[in-house]
Amino acid sequence: MLRPKIGLDWDDVTAPFNSLAIEMANEKYQINPPLVLEDITSWENEGRAGIIREFYTDEELYRRQKVSEKNKKAVRKLMEIADVYFITAAHPQFMGIRAKQILEAFPEFPPENIILGNAKNLVQFDIILDDAIHNVLETPATYPVLMRKPWNRKMTGLLSVNNMTEFVSMVKQIIHASQSKSTQIENPSVLALVGPSGSGKSRVAAQLCEDSRFVGPKTYCTKHSAKHHYLTEKEFAGQKFFEQTMYAGVKYGTKKEDIEVVLEDGKYAVMALDMCGAIAMKRHFPTAIIYVARDKECLIKEILQEDYDLEEKTLRILSIDAEKRNREICDYILDNKDENGASRLLELL
Repeated sequence: MLRPKIGLDWDDVTAPFNSLAIEMANEKYQINPPLVLEDITSWENEGRAGIIREFYTDEELYRRQKVSEKNKKAVRKLMEIADVYFITAAHPQFMGIRAKQILEAFPEFPPENIILGNAKNLVQFDIILDDAIHNVLETPATYPVLMRKPWNRKMTGLLSVNNMTEFVSMVKQIIHASQSKSTQIENPSVLALVGPSGSGKSRVAAQLCEDSRFVGPKTYCTKHSAKHHYLTEKEFAGQKFFEQTMYAGVKYGTKKEDIEVVLEDGKYAVMALDMCGAIAMKRHFPTAIIYVARDKECLIKEILQEDYDLEEKTLRILSIDAEKRNREICDYILDNKDENGASRLLELL
């Protein structure tokens, strides 16, 4: 994949949308307490924030949409390494405004690369970035990527990013992995274990750490857990994490100094991560991204046995097929079908 075709969503991915609708609702109705983005808890938006839907067809919302300089820079970096398209669902009466928005933000953007419409699943790309779960799950794209937002916070397993800058790094990793693979794992280095829910990443990590050469660095999260250091949402927001992500509505973060301590001691830092976290590690440290693989039946069985509510179990099962595509952008594939993955990894090392 020398030059991938990338499909970018516009609303709430490239330019703000729901946050502007919230701003307009607070201004008009003086809502108390004021609405915030986190009040949108689902794509249907049927809760407290449902009132903002009336502004989706207000031309003023479209006038307020501006692309941040950070996102402009990220899109232009993508245009250097890929063929970029904007594929955006706008109300018919605003399609002309939407096309004008894009060309004003990116005067150099090819007009023929602007695709307006709702049927995103009919267009073939190598990589797409969208905030709507149904678009990510239904796309024929080889690598669907989810832009994390409050309304998809419970979705797990998919390739996901928190901002456009992270997406640029992910695209670079996809291109690199399609052209070359690591042939050996350095010592010391980070062993980033990725894979679908139920693949046994955490179990493999725990088994490896029974050997003194392997250490699980300190990590932080917003849920009480024996595996992570607990922080409240407020405490978490006040930390300086070099890598953070959200999984099933829980925030996780890692500090650079905690990884450095392990590597400076000549040990392997073993971590179960999502792909976004693994790629972040690779930007800072020698890292091997290892996909932990199991049969789909085993994955579903593991998920059903866990103490998750029905919604979370459903979302984890829905994400399995999409997440299995990630194996192609990993450095190694670790067969864990008989829960012997740790032994196989030791042989590899």
